[in-house]
Amino acid sequence: MILSMTRRYSIGLLAIGCWLLTLSSCAQTKDTANTQYLASDTQHWCYPLPGAKVISPYGHRSGRTHSGTDLKTKPNDNILAAFDGEVVFSGNYYGYGNLVRIKHANGLETYYSHNSKNLVKVGDYVKAGDVIALTGRTGRATTEHLHFEIRINGKHVNSARFFDHATHQLRTDAFHKTKGGYIAKSAKASDSGKLVKKVKKAKKSKKSKQKRRRIRKK
Repeated sequence: MILSMTRRYSIGLLAIGCWLLTLSSCAQTKDTANTQYLASDTQHWCYPLPGAKVISPYGHRSGRTHSGTDLKTKPNDNILAAFDGEVVFSGNYYGYGNLVRIKHANGLETYYSHNSKNLVKVGDYVKAGDVIALTGRTGRATTEHLHFEIRINGKHVNSARFFDHATHQLRTDAFHKTKGGYIAKSAKASDSGKLVKKVKKAKKSKKSKQKRRRIRKK
């Protein structure tokens, strides 16, 4: 009987350990922000490709803007929905190859592309952590990876503002806390500081040029 109880206790500990491992990349907490406009007890997010490393960040690449972040693990790895939402596109789309687009609240959308196979269809409602596709290299891609993209009101933004890709954690400072829950900050709000600096720099440069011209005339 003692052996039986010990065995049950060991099995119980093993089950708890497996459960904790499952939650290592997906989080469901009361203090973590979410892209969804949700009640405080239902905030839920998940890193889209657990164990991945960044092979190409957001920004300028080969003379054009790279609108997402490229994440790599292995071929046909599970791609997970980052947040709860509705699938609004699932199919082949130009250089994206096989693409899944998920619409969330507050004008936010997430893109998952170059997939070897899409596992969801338009109209599906997914929860954060659901497997939505498998990594591949369809479209304009040279290796199997996930092109992960975040858009707000149709404008692509740097996903690193919402996720720390090194630790695979959500950045809570990228969200506004409201009475109803958390919502993502808009692209304009976060970029406004950079815009002001650029305008000031341009004005300063213009004044400097005008001053040099006056000196030359004298």
